[in-house]
Amino acid sequence: MSSVVEPGCSGASRSGGFTLIELLVTVAVLAVVLGLAVPSFQGIIQRNRLTAAANELVAAVQLARAEAIRRNRQVVLCPTLDGAACSGSNWMRTIVRVPSSNEVVREFLVTGSGISITGSANVAANSQIAFNPNGLVRVGGGNDTSGVLSVCSSRVTQAENTRDVQIAVSRVSVEVRDGGAGCASAQVQD
Repeated sequence: MSSVVEPGCSGASRSGGFTLIELLVTVAVLAVVLGLAVPSFQGIIQRNRLTAAANELVAAVQLARAEAIRRNRQVVLCPTLDGAACSGSNWMRTIVRVPSSNEVVREFLVTGSGISITGSANVAANSQIAFNPNGLVRVGGGNDTSGVLSVCSSRVTQAENTRDVQIAVSRVSVEVRDGGAGCASAQVQD
């Protein structure tokens, strides 16, 4: 059998790898793509932290309502300084508490860089959200059946820097809102 060699090809075989130039071009393109992508990922991360903080408050409100119905007693959600009693006005640390027995059902701690939580006027008046045994809410110690806890991040663009946790009668919802140029500075956690 005769061996035919095609014109232009030598008998040596070429190894299948990358040249140094191909590798450098690939690394340069990758660096440019990452340089453009990383800043946008920071925005996504900050928005996710803000949403997680709002969802933590929703979970606390829903637990307080469920416990009030389950125990057939009033249960409150309130800010706390020590984790045992309702105190202060910083909603970053809250407890679900049964006032009749002074039992703390659960403590919630909202963490996040640049996040603050403030209550609407009726929530701030008494710093508590109470659920009656029938699951209906009483906000601020009065007869109001609705209130808002606003979760704000100073590190998210102004157009979407606030999540309002709205509590009405026995329903909880979250709404994205433009919170303005800044957040309440007294409760911002860095």
